[in-house]
Amino acid sequence: MTYQRIPYEDLANSPLAKLTDIASSALGSEIIEVTDEFFAPASNMINPLPPVHAPGKFVSTGAWMDGWETKRHNQDYDRCIIKLGFAGTLRGFDIDTSYFTGNQAPAASVDGCFCPSGKLEDCKWVEILPKESLPPSSHNVFVLDKETTENYTHLRVNNYPDGGIARFRAYGNITPIFPEDKDTVLDLAFVGNGGRSVFCTNEHYTPANHLLLPGRGSHMGHGWETKRSRIPGYKDYAIFKLGAKGHLVKAVIDTSHYKGNYPHKIILEGTESQQEIPEETAVWTSLIEPSSVGAHGLYYYDLPSTDKAFTHARFTIVPDGGAKRLRLYGVREGGKLPLLPLANPQFEKFDDEVNGNGN
Repeated sequence: MTYQRIPYEDLANSPLAKLTDIASSALGSEIIEVTDEFFAPASNMINPLPPVHAPGKFVSTGAWMDGWETKRHNQDYDRCIIKLGFAGTLRGFDIDTSYFTGNQAPAASVDGCFCPSGKLEDCKWVEILPKESLPPSSHNVFVLDKETTENYTHLRVNNYPDGGIARFRAYGNITPIFPEDKDTVLDLAFVGNGGRSVFCTNEHYTPANHLLLPGRGSHMGHGWETKRSRIPGYKDYAIFKLGAKGHLVKAVIDTSHYKGNYPHKIILEGTESQQEIPEETAVWTSLIEPSSVGAHGLYYYDLPSTDKAFTHARFTIVPDGGAKRLRLYGVREGGKLPLLPLANPQFEKFDDEVNGNGN
């Protein structure tokens, strides 16, 4: 596999910009095996939040570091295995050594395998990114020349020979596993079903793709929040590519933890397009007319019956603010519509302590 290293400031305009970090713990990815984590646990490495710098903070093993840090003088090399929350393909990585100024891993490489059974001893590891140097306190972004054709369920990060990595990002696309029965009602926008954000007008505080994550999050930092607008008639919106083309019958908007910064109104539309981002001439069908939502709640909408199948949805907030989750239930094209109206889905509980900072 050929690849190139690019400056971190170019990531936003690179092929990785709108891909999913499939190694993130927010998607259910977890560390299942690690050779050493004496100074700091490997689970820090897949935290979706940026690393924190805490100079002068010490714990029983030494200086507190927000990342994975192994002890010194390794005669071999350290490694950890990440079980991905959802299998997917890959296009690149960011191996971040932020705040590791003399104790970073000098080099790292990445291997992958496809092992749905979880029996790794029976699976073959493939090198995806060969050994590359890691300067201190820096983002190290690597872009593969093309997306992998293979799907991966596990990634192995190799740390040569020891030291620290603050964050590990693996950018790619989730490969959804759909039921054989096309009549099955699914959340077609859910990240685990292949849904993803392809365009957004504003992501000042948190990104729009948070709307599609599993669960309900535990604070405002786990949703999508835009900055305050001061322009009359202003609107923010995000466009999502559905995991599969389909008919939408029910929407749920979750504003939990947004108690003073929820949108004044929301709008939902759908379209069919062969493009990643629908062309400017795309015709959008109204699914939710401007509708008021409130603070810290779940809002259910029965969508108008239509024979149209959509590939994309546009979620608009008027004029700005934040929301936690967007669920769009329907059936894939070719499936039979369920008896309508669809019953309201049940949602899991969440930690109600507000830890985020509202603006």
